Amino acid sequence: PFLNQPRKIMFTNLPAQCEVSIFTSSGVRVKNIHVNNVHEVGMTHWDLLNDEGLEIASGMYIYHVKSITGGHEAIGKFAVIK
Repeated sequence: PFLNQPRKIMFTNLPAQCEVSIFTSSGVRVKNIHVNNVHEVGMTHWDLLNDEGLEIASGMYIYHVKSITGGHEAIGKFAVIK
């Protein structure tokens, strides 16, 4: 029963209001996520679908988090293995 679970990635420790942009390793933007949480939450989920609703491929991805209110930014990377 656990093999067909929905695939998703959780971004944690986010500012309450921010924008998460996800790019391929070659710099093509895959997804843009607008986060508007209450102060205590600071997280969002991504279902591994691009802006067109298609599944992403395996590989390395880069994320960029930009705070709407404070202007702080963070960059990181993750891998998707199917």
